Amino acid sequence: MKFNSTRGKVKGLSFEEAIFTGYALDGGLLLPQAIPKLEIKILKEWATLSYKELCYEILSLFVSEEEVLRHDLKEIISKAYCESKFPNKNICNLTRLDNNLHILELFHGKTKAFKDNALVLVAAFLDFFLGRKKRHTTILVGTSGDTGSAAIESIRGLALIDIVVLFPKGYCNTIQELQMTTVIEDNVHVFECEGSSDDLDIPVKKCLTDEGLVTKYNLGSINSINIGRLLAQIVFYFYAYFKVCKEVGSIVKFVVPTGAMGNITAGYVAYNMGLPLKLHAAVNDNNIVHRMISQGDFSLAESITKTWSPAMDIQMPYNMERMWLIASDFNYDLVSSLTQTFEEHSAVTSFPETLTNKLKSVVSSDWVSREATLDTMRRAWDSYHYLVCPHTAVGLRLALQKRDAEDDGTPVVCVATASPDKFPEAVKAAGIDVPPSPDILRLAEMPTRREFMRQGEDWEKILRDKIAKIG
Repeated sequence: MKFNSTRGKVKGLSFEEAIFTGYALDGGLLLPQAIPKLEIKILKEWATLSYKELCYEILSLFVSEEEVLRHDLKEIISKAYCESKFPNKNICNLTRLDNNLHILELFHGKTKAFKDNALVLVAAFLDFFLGRKKRHTTILVGTSGDTGSAAIESIRGLALIDIVVLFPKGYCNTIQELQMTTVIEDNVHVFECEGSSDDLDIPVKKCLTDEGLVTKYNLGSINSINIGRLLAQIVFYFYAYFKVCKEVGSIVKFVVPTGAMGNITAGYVAYNMGLPLKLHAAVNDNNIVHRMISQGDFSLAESITKTWSPAMDIQMPYNMERMWLIASDFNYDLVSSLTQTFEEHSAVTSFPETLTNKLKSVVSSDWVSREATLDTMRRAWDSYHYLVCPHTAVGLRLALQKRDAEDDGTPVVCVATASPDKFPEAVKAAGIDVPPSPDILRLAEMPTRREFMRQGEDWEKILRDKIAKIG
């Protein structure tokens, strides 16, 4: 299996090359050249596998044995999902709320967010390849919420990897900030930026698309642009599907809290591999994804609206071009044209009908307001004595609506992307009196370290200087 850029000018990368690549040098994101198709017989054989076993089977389809021997692949997976990183041996839990409504709990890793599940695997692959070649890499990450802390946790203390994380001042909550700034390790470098998550993505993308800089310092990224994260997240959907489906081959509906679209794109890949599912993108007031799917309007809003679900406070869901490529049957010229139009005009409002129809046959969407988010947190607590984070609440609101409106007996899975422990302000605002766990409370007592990018400063130069100093 080789990997190509969504924009078609970078092709034929090996898995090793792909996992070290953030943005491709043409500005696109990487996808496999083809999506493997699974027969129902294979799905039935996989139905009783554990999370780690499913991970092995799925990754074996994308990572050739010439690159990673199968015993090495098993060792990489075992290292990633070891007990010290995931005390829960199942890696994730499925909780049934009532009738056909289930919660897929993806917050049992160290930083209590779904990003742990994929990033530990990406870090294990990076460490494997670097160790084999005795090379060093510097990872650049822009984060609006949980990605930064999960990336830091997956990489802290690794001798061959440094990580530089940028987060927007005032957009992450206190817990998210502390999970980043309390990690004081030689290979961890954290910047607080006076701007939005979209603002800080600009210098990160400029550095990652500078071929000379990337080559000189072996730069990479493990945001959801990283293909390794996308492949790791495919496992979520297979694992949950087999746990709740009425029989292998029947439909399961997934409601996915959606920001940059990495998670739901993994679900779309799973569908195209042959997993019988429907996807529903749940977004907050920053609803470009909903406008694209429902109206064909992919245009920037005037500004980002701050909500209770900060990891979804995004104007530019960059994984959308991966969805476009798959839905267009890998029409690279079309995706290149669409992304060029967006970069020139900050909007695309005309899409081929075949693309939008194919996308909408699998993916639907809706959005949830700030007030409705808190209301859903209260409802989950009052009705089920089940506490959800505000991101999960966005999904749960729509999952409840979908189940009640369609009421066809089809299992509905709401993807729980983070622990409510990480959002005490939202829990309090919802009128729920449940204190955070002791490990979260301890963060406030720990020393912190960060650097700054202030308004008016040249953020790209600051970032380049940091990269050079590390290198």
